[in-house]
Amino acid sequence: MTTRIWSALLIALSVYSAEAAAKNQGHGTLSLGGEIVETPCGIAGESLDQTVDFGLISMTDAALDAQPVLIGSRRNFEIKLVNCELASTLKPDFIYRAATVTFDGTADSRDPELLGVYGEAQGVAIELLTAAGTPIPLGSTTADYQIVAGDNTLRFGAQLRIHPDRARAGGFSSLAKFTLSYL
Repeated sequence: MTTRIWSALLIALSVYSAEAAAKNQGHGTLSLGGEIVETPCGIAGESLDQTVDFGLISMTDAALDAQPVLIGSRRNFEIKLVNCELASTLKPDFIYRAATVTFDGTADSRDPELLGVYGEAQGVAIELLTAAGTPIPLGSTTADYQIVAGDNTLRFGAQLRIHPDRARAGGFSSLAKFTLSYL
């Protein structure tokens, strides 16, 4: 009889140990958070993740001097704002009338106002522009873009600048992030 009691006790302890182990087979933490902001406009999905393709560009388009020169042609892109409701829900009697844009990214090592590139190509940087062709220095805020209720389109351009004294052919890429502010 004693053997049966010990066997039952061992089985009970084995079940208890398996249950205890199953309850703690690893652990961690989960941080949750975010930010709630009042924004008068949404950003269209096609504007959130864009690609600007410069295609094939010949380095012979660049004059061989030490100043950065334009090569290739300008490429245009847009940021589409949708469903703009200009009346503030948080500030009584406040109406949003304009938006500004700030472009950020890794700056070119020789000209910090230009966007640097990665890849085999060397001596190349990207200049961001307003629709009118005015340069937008990296990290600076654009002039006001007037917005209206409904949908709005903010237009921009990008062009390549080459430092001919450091130029090397090859593929390249870059990444710019944009931040909108409303006034």
